[in-house]
Amino acid sequence: MTTICGGHGVRSSRHSVLRVPRSRRRWSSLLYLAASFLLLAASARAQAPPQFPAHVQLVWDGNPPSPGHTLWVGALFQLDPGWHIYWQNPGDSGEPPKIQWKLPPNFRPGAILWPRPILLGSGTVRDYGYEGQVLLMTPLQTPPELPATAPVEIAATIKFVVCREICIPGKADLTLTVPLHAQPPSNDSPSRKIFDDTRAQLPKPLPPDLKVSAGSTDGNLELWLVGAPQTHEIRFFPLDPGVIENSAPQNLDSGHGSLRLTLKKSDQLLKPPSRLRGVIVLDEIKAYKIDVPVKPS
Repeated sequence: MTTICGGHGVRSSRHSVLRVPRSRRRWSSLLYLAASFLLLAASARAQAPPQFPAHVQLVWDGNPPSPGHTLWVGALFQLDPGWHIYWQNPGDSGEPPKIQWKLPPNFRPGAILWPRPILLGSGTVRDYGYEGQVLLMTPLQTPPELPATAPVEIAATIKFVVCREICIPGKADLTLTVPLHAQPPSNDSPSRKIFDDTRAQLPKPLPPDLKVSAGSTDGNLELWLVGAPQTHEIRFFPLDPGVIENSAPQNLDSGHGSLRLTLKKSDQLLKPPSRLRGVIVLDEIKAYKIDVPVKPS
């Protein structure tokens, strides 16, 4: 078992599963179940892969917990080349990781903080997710009173799907021991660097000088940005599935001091959304959260 900051790594899985794009969910549930069963049966007869392509661990940022404050922990994924996991909106296929915490009494977990995603896949199936190394940070609120000497024992069950040409479900039951009186890590320690690098990748609120608005036309949604810095590429990652065609080009036009990003509506969209929620990424570096009303154009 590999250990980082007390977390135990897991590299195991049982089955390969069919990758079913969301755009194909018009199939009846019966056909879907039949196809999935046939693939699982074929996978059972095939030789299992020699090594599972994802390694996941529980880690913490090295700062000792204090009463009534936030303890930062996370699921650290190490993915083999060519393999990926998914963002909170996975796009056309896949499922995002899920974490079920098992915490000491009166500890309260917050929501996962998702780093900016990248565009995955090709052709008519495009997904949103992560390759290489990614940390899914979670804040844990500590109780007003902590035991004086006992370390904090944290456990979690993490379920995820890792994909390349096929998708493989993974499950990891992990534990983490956090001492109460650990010394804060130095600036160049591995745990501090992992958390600092991840914080730099988290989408931030819009700055005051960047104004974003959204409109709807017959076949498209439009994002207007006023005050954006000079940029060569802007990509929008929708938080809500089924709003845009993930595989369609996102055309960027500029003029009159503003930028316009044109997004093709999803063919599953029955009516224009009342709001457009998601993340805009400028030049694959700067990421901002947006949540704006959609006005008819």
